[in-house]
Amino acid sequence: MALYLSGCDLRCEGCHNKELWDINSGYAMKIDEVFEKIIGTFTNITFIGGEPMMQAEPLAVLAEKIKTNTCKDIWIYSGHTYEEILKNKKYFKLLKFCDVLVDGRYDEKFFQNNLRFRGSTNQRIIDIKKSLIENEIILYK
Repeated sequence: MALYLSGCDLRCEGCHNKELWDINSGYAMKIDEVFEKIIGTFTNITFIGGEPMMQAEPLAVLAEKIKTNTCKDIWIYSGHTYEEILKNKKYFKLLKFCDVLVDGRYDEKFFQNNLRFRGSTNQRIIDIKKSLIENEIILYK
């Protein structure tokens, strides 16, 4: 299941979700409403946008609720790099409840057809839990 979030302050050239750049696109939902929809599915959850970090604080509340009450993995896509996220307290609060981060801005110069889980080769797929334990970036396999 994917939760598409409105708002993006990065606005990557060639973005395939330009309609989500506007923070006012889509519609507002309460955290409990979103949670109820998520727990009713058999799949894991992906936070994608737009730029999820623009809504990091409410997403952290949702992510904590998901992790506390389910066994679902949480993937998050962000144009911010892992290193940038670690330096921002609001972003990090969200990150620590997630399992996998696809990081970095989409870059058309590095686009390749059929890339697994990412849009351009400069983006990394990071195992968040292992990276935090090892204190270095561990790529997801």
